[in-house]
Amino acid sequence: MSESKRYHSLDAVRACALLTGIVLHSTLSFWPGFRELNWPISDDSTSLPLSGTFFVIHMFRMSLYYVIAGFFAHILLEKAGVRGLIRNRLRRIALPFIAAFVVVSPLLIPPYLWGQKKLGFTGWPHMKPAIPDPHMPPWGHFWFLYLLLVLYAIWLVVHVAVHAADRRGQLPRLADRVLAALVESRLAVVALAAPSAVVLYYTPWWVMWQGLPQPVMGFVPNVPAVLAFGTAFGFGWFLHRSDALLAVLRADWWRNLLAAAACSAVALWLVGPTPRLAEHALPMGERTVYSAVYLLGGWFWVFGLIGAGQKFMSEPNPRWRYLADSSFYIYIVHLPIVYTLQAWVMLWPLHWMVKYPLVVGFAFAISFVTYHYGVRSTFVGQFLSGRRYRRGEPTHGSGLPADPLEVGARP
Repeated sequence: MSESKRYHSLDAVRACALLTGIVLHSTLSFWPGFRELNWPISDDSTSLPLSGTFFVIHMFRMSLYYVIAGFFAHILLEKAGVRGLIRNRLRRIALPFIAAFVVVSPLLIPPYLWGQKKLGFTGWPHMKPAIPDPHMPPWGHFWFLYLLLVLYAIWLVVHVAVHAADRRGQLPRLADRVLAALVESRLAVVALAAPSAVVLYYTPWWVMWQGLPQPVMGFVPNVPAVLAFGTAFGFGWFLHRSDALLAVLRADWWRNLLAAAACSAVALWLVGPTPRLAEHALPMGERTVYSAVYLLGGWFWVFGLIGAGQKFMSEPNPRWRYLADSSFYIYIVHLPIVYTLQAWVMLWPLHWMVKYPLVVGFAFAISFVTYHYGVRSTFVGQFLSGRRYRRGEPTHGSGLPADPLEVGARP
């Protein structure tokens, strides 16, 4: 790879994947049945379209994120080696993860208690997490950072072991050829989806409506999550080794998005738009179809969105650069803001079609204002992204490509 090569499209897609968190989480208070489960931030006006929106976005968002994470991890390995990659990830992932968990997680408590007071609720919600034997610590929406650290550790161990056993690099080159053959033959989606689809089919505690079981609690992530998101990370890693394959994704972007929409429709038809937050039985045939179309749909979305990014966002753009710079901070802080806004409006005598845009709009506005004036030119921006912009300094779209958590993989 040329040192001057830029991946502006992947940087933009990564920003969208993170910023979509506001769109996703703002739907939660409007889910039908949430109040009956004793969840205190639940709106008077409920919406099946919003719960269906959550369902579809949830199919692909974090898989897309981990693909780009693996892609830029390989860039960092090429630039800095194993030790440099470890130092960089500790500085850019582990430390922000710890800081965010300690500082931001407690901010989720006040809106929760406010909602309880407004609705007169007591006790805990009657909901079962989509994981087996939930236990401490609760990572909340920072689970993706913890799992990313786990995936880095696993992948680096495998990389070092393979390198030690295969000094000539024959195994990685074989993997490159296999990946190229799968992508060029348009069979990659099936190959990538199949292992997780099979494992989830045979997972008795799988809460199907919630999709891939996210490891929101505990130090040991569940096996389906490690497999599914590890597959995405590994695909991104080898995609950078064979980055000419991005042209194939670019050419197929609209076909992949059409296939993704079709799979999403079938999956949603099988389980319904009403959230089901516990295990429920489907006949064997329907469970087989669901596990297949859910995983296939997720990968079609990933391929289609990366391809669309290649087609429409491959040129330097200062607006996308700014969004990329801000997206990590905004994802970290957005959930307490969203919860507070949801608790504020939930008893207003207005339709969800009015309240939901208000929550999303104010959440974005507050997040961007606090980033622009309180983060971008301060030590917080330096801590999160490795760079502190001077006040009023323009954002240039020609900066080096950002890795998934470090805005700009700058020296």
